[in-house]
Amino acid sequence: MAAPIAKKTVDMSAQNRATFKELPPWNLKGLSVLAFAHGASDFFSGMVPLLIFTVVAAHGLSPVYQGFIGFLWYFTSSIVQPLFGFYSDARGRWWFLPGAVFLTVASVSFAGLSPNIWVLSLLIIIGGIGSAVMHPEAGKYSAMLSGSRKAGGISIFQIGGALGYALGPIAISRVLENVGPHGSVLMIVPGLLATIALFSTMARVDRAAVRLHSIPHHLKVQTNGPVDRTGVSLLVISTSLRYLVTAAFMTYLPNLIVERGGSITTAGLVVTTFLAVGVIGLYAGGYLADRFGAVAVSIASLLVAVPFLYGFFLLPGGAGFLSLLVASILLNVQSAPGVAIVQKMLPKNLGMALGLMNGVAFGIGSALVAAVGFIVAHGGPAAALEDVSGLPALCALVYVAVGARDRKAFSKS
Repeated sequence: MAAPIAKKTVDMSAQNRATFKELPPWNLKGLSVLAFAHGASDFFSGMVPLLIFTVVAAHGLSPVYQGFIGFLWYFTSSIVQPLFGFYSDARGRWWFLPGAVFLTVASVSFAGLSPNIWVLSLLIIIGGIGSAVMHPEAGKYSAMLSGSRKAGGISIFQIGGALGYALGPIAISRVLENVGPHGSVLMIVPGLLATIALFSTMARVDRAAVRLHSIPHHLKVQTNGPVDRTGVSLLVISTSLRYLVTAAFMTYLPNLIVERGGSITTAGLVVTTFLAVGVIGLYAGGYLADRFGAVAVSIASLLVAVPFLYGFFLLPGGAGFLSLLVASILLNVQSAPGVAIVQKMLPKNLGMALGLMNGVAFGIGSALVAAVGFIVAHGGPAAALEDVSGLPALCALVYVAVGARDRKAFSKS
């Protein structure tokens, strides 16, 4: 009995490799539309923290309300993503995506007009739900349109979101400075234009995704095997810790820079640059994973990021800053390969897979930043950031362990 089973396993693995070799290349036009949708949604997501702060301050309320409403945003926009992803995988329609973007656009644009904290909370919840629907829906389409370049397609989608998220705070800060909180309603103009553009293009993107994803029956990858739920859970935890590292540096770098005598303007520039260069890592991760394997690239990038993170503390001046930027690039390399791996492990739930790796992992990682705050309070920002700098090595070990659990599922496509 053992011999036939072993032969069947080898044949299935060979069949899977043949499948991906015969898949067409990605549909870059369709992926660009999804990157635009991601960027438009996250452009408004990037405005949320400043809008919450401005409205809460305008009403003379305690910062406690600021933290509570911020939690509402992160919970509704991130943690619940897999639920919407599960529904989208079963009953999704092309108009879900532009409709979800519109929810976020309208809610965030009207947030500055909130007459009280309750209206602001309701708008934040609605906008968060829009973001939670958009991400797994767009992630599902990205996987379908990626053809033989699974990680590369996801990286294009993620780059759009990263650019939009980086531009959001800059745009809304100018509006708030020159017009005040009520000026947020002006942002609905570019948001509506983006929504109209998506409504006019997504039907075609949907048809292209269905065509590209519908491979001949004899080439289909086997999808009826048991799901390694433990493996998926471990990868979500690993990605949560990786998000924690990035979020901790983004949050507490200003504390460290000001403590060392720098200005808040310098701190803002450092944080912005730290986040912006991550786009390089997003693209590199997709490119390298499609050529050398998602697991190998994830492990290598996470391990190599550790000495560069510590280099920020050990090297003087500009050399330390450069080391930090390289670390940011390396941390982001794992992003697209990680999503591609979990989508491969959950081939019938592409949207839910994106929701787990993008939403749940991001939400957990962001929430854990509060724990780092206790270390900052008692030991200072340098000690806290040094403590989290070793976490990428633990993240890499998780990939090694999960890969060893199911070598076939993690074989290079």
